[in-house]
Amino acid sequence: MCGSVRTLLLVLCFFITSVCIQADEPVRPRRFIYNSDADNMFIYKGPPMQPEDVSPYIDQVAASGVTTFSMSPNDGMVMNFPSRHARMLGDEDDPEILKQIEETGRTKPGTLARAALNYKAFVEQGQDAMGIAVERAKEQGMEVFLSFRINEVHGTDTPDVFPYNLILSRFWREHPEYWIGQPGDPLSQLHQDILGPRTSPVVGKWLPGGLDFAHEEVRQRRYDQIVECLERYDVDGLEIDFQRFPMFFKDGEEEQNLDAMTDLMRRLRELTTRLGKERERPLLLSARVMARPEQNRAVGLDVFRWAEEGLVDFLIASHYLRNDFPLPVKEYRERMPRDMPLYASIEVEPQADTYRTLARQLYADGVDGLMLFNYFTRRESGNEPDFELVKELSDPVTIQQPAEAGKH
Repeated sequence: MCGSVRTLLLVLCFFITSVCIQADEPVRPRRFIYNSDADNMFIYKGPPMQPEDVSPYIDQVAASGVTTFSMSPNDGMVMNFPSRHARMLGDEDDPEILKQIEETGRTKPGTLARAALNYKAFVEQGQDAMGIAVERAKEQGMEVFLSFRINEVHGTDTPDVFPYNLILSRFWREHPEYWIGQPGDPLSQLHQDILGPRTSPVVGKWLPGGLDFAHEEVRQRRYDQIVECLERYDVDGLEIDFQRFPMFFKDGEEEQNLDAMTDLMRRLRELTTRLGKERERPLLLSARVMARPEQNRAVGLDVFRWAEEGLVDFLIASHYLRNDFPLPVKEYRERMPRDMPLYASIEVEPQADTYRTLARQLYADGVDGLMLFNYFTRRESGNEPDFELVKELSDPVTIQQPAEAGKH
């Protein structure tokens, strides 16, 4: 009898302790974020697109349980709108390149050339492709973030090959002294680990051709571009995407440049605070960072200092395009303020059950929400994304029911 009473008391104590721990845990905002790059909604419909042609791409996302629509304003190093600080995609001087854009864009869906023609058509109509998408997402009740890929490097190894020549900036071409190295330079083991074993080797060639953020001129250029984006679009937040692409300094100079990148983030926090006050509602700032906590500082990002100093509102832990191992959610959580949300990105997978397995694990590990990254790329192989699956992944309760998930 005494043993039974003792067991009952132990169970009761465990229950009370668990309840107290849960009650003591701060309530953090839950989000389900859908990543959308700059061009995926503008590369299929033949030009000239109309504003109503954009709505279906937004509406199917909104109907699937997504709370937060995160869209990139930069196509590579150029923009998807007429910018004061960069070219718009398709804004070319060379008649031969313009001819290639016209011929390819008219005849081939799924191409950057088609996006360029549609962006141009919107401008000629007095419209703004990015603005149309932002406004539609807000109308559908979603929170809207701009996701700025801060060191784009697509095509740096083939700068004169169409269509990569369309997305490399004049600033990049004119200032090789600001490059990290030369495209094709050997990668450190750190960067090989971040890219992972399943990433195409061509990405490794691109990375050293990125811009070196040790230069004030590079940081100022990015800051000016972001200011323009945030002043142009009335969004809810800014996401700085460090994981696409994850090289910012010369090998061995990352530690000495931690303060430089932190200063840039501090300036962006001051910017979002100012604009939030002017608009009388918060303008949030987040960062999409490396898969492993220690990789961030190793590439020059002092993310836990940013978190402690309140320079960011949340972090998104992410692989580089491949889900190579379970994201260490608990390690991140231990190093972040208890009231700061942590979200986790799920990269593209061919099988629905893989998405379910990853989501269940991340929710079980205590992540505050998920991001689906590049999910729309299924269209590139002629398959429409499964938005019923997206709706399923959005619910941390139902996704924990494997038997039910198997019925879909």
